[in-house]
Amino acid sequence: MSFLNWPAEELLPSRRIQQRRRRVVLDLFDKFGRAFPEITYQLLWESATINAQAWRLGSARYVRVYGGLVRHRAITKYGLALMLAHETGHHLGGPPYDPAMPWISWQGQADYWAASEGMKKVFGLHARNLTLRGARQIRELHKKFESGPQEREPDLSSGCRLNIFLAGATGREMPECAKTAFAKFKRG
Repeated sequence: MSFLNWPAEELLPSRRIQQRRRRVVLDLFDKFGRAFPEITYQLLWESATINAQAWRLGSARYVRVYGGLVRHRAITKYGLALMLAHETGHHLGGPPYDPAMPWISWQGQADYWAASEGMKKVFGLHARNLTLRGARQIRELHKKFESGPQEREPDLSSGCRLNIFLAGATGREMPECAKTAFAKFKRG
């Protein structure tokens, strides 16, 4: 999906909820920044875009989170934490890589790394529980965009993404749906 077509929030939560959500994401940035000092985490609070992204400028690596995602009612700190781990996984997750951007781990690999490695490094023994809660939130949000007004065909279905997160969190191998999706994605 082109960044020009990213979904945007339609209704702002109350000022109190916005302030609380901003504190939550800044606390998560602090935790992730200490765990992964090679990544710079950025918040574009004023943006209504419901998304996050991993990007590079030269050798510097960044994760950018847009305000619309932080403020979205379907996502709590658990979903935000897993989303940060996923975006970090694009930088640190290893192969398979996205054929169009070979410096970045493919979506499914970023999900798997987030659940199997990233969350553990940030949250230790609590990672599995937080990952499972966050995975369900991300699935629900993803489902809305699979059939919403900006309908698109994603690399991975919401159900497959949930299976990837569950496999990573429980020490199982990458699920077959992800292997099949990557093969199809790679072929174009």
